[in-house]
Amino acid sequence: MQISALTDIVEGKLLNTPAISFITQSHVDITKVNEGDAFFATKDSDIQFAISKGVFAIIVDFVPDILDDEIAWIKVDNLDKAITNILRYKLLDNNIKYIQTNKIFFNLLELFRTKNMFDVVLLKDNLQEDFEIVNNHKNIRIIFGTNLEFLTAISGEVVTLEKVSYDVKNLTSHTLFETSFSYKDKFFDRLKIPTVYINELIQQLELFDYQLDLKKLNHLELFKSIFINKSNQIVSHGQTNRFILASNDDDISNLEIDYLNEYYSYANIKIVDTKDLEVDEIFFIIKHMEFNALYFKGCDIKYITDILQQNYSTDSLI
Repeated sequence: MQISALTDIVEGKLLNTPAISFITQSHVDITKVNEGDAFFATKDSDIQFAISKGVFAIIVDFVPDILDDEIAWIKVDNLDKAITNILRYKLLDNNIKYIQTNKIFFNLLELFRTKNMFDVVLLKDNLQEDFEIVNNHKNIRIIFGTNLEFLTAISGEVVTLEKVSYDVKNLTSHTLFETSFSYKDKFFDRLKIPTVYINELIQQLELFDYQLDLKKLNHLELFKSIFINKSNQIVSHGQTNRFILASNDDDISNLEIDYLNEYYSYANIKIVDTKDLEVDEIFFIIKHMEFNALYFKGCDIKYITDILQQNYSTDSLI
């Protein structure tokens, strides 16, 4: 791509008269940069390293020190918009279908994705990460994402996958985490999924013509629990009547908490927002609060697992 075209696409201003006139690719991840590329510098500290790797253009949203006058220096008003503009340009005229889904469907799609889905891109709702994901894919057929505004910004036309309520028969909750049901003369026995996510699961089954490895549900991150004993050690699933759940997504948290309150109303359920809590405060709550189910909002379950493992290791040294 010519430097002049790059400057126009990112809606920028060329700050110098470079010796080079073109770039090969563009990157936002400094580790991906090669000689001849353009680099979107989100951190001033990355610029010198990018130059040492042989970039032909530096794109910034501040007035930089021009350290090498032979390469192009382009200033933009908004770096995120400039990155989005390049992403849209890359995807232009590729006959790609853009589909917006809810977060539950998207999580299941990530879980069930196979190597055969090489022409399907799942956006992470992180501009810099998504930019490099698209860079690494060729012959993209479908792009899935949860952020409608972003999908529209890079495509112009988006299909929203509406949530559907299916006619499920024989729905049985064996536990909060395990469900059986019938649908279209097919019986699904003891799947590792809470009933609150059954509709999205069936939507996946319909999408992939029922060719899914349902054993992958054992690794589902949604409604993933940690069971702990009285000593606050992590134990096997179902071994005690004390478990912890967590999510850093408000929509998912609210859905799962409603599900808990409906199907586990007889138990001692506690909800804690971790927004302003330090690690030691979270562990203090786990250690001293009486509960059967403890739900932490504002963090993921791995964070809670790390806290428990770290404190158990510390306690064991005392």
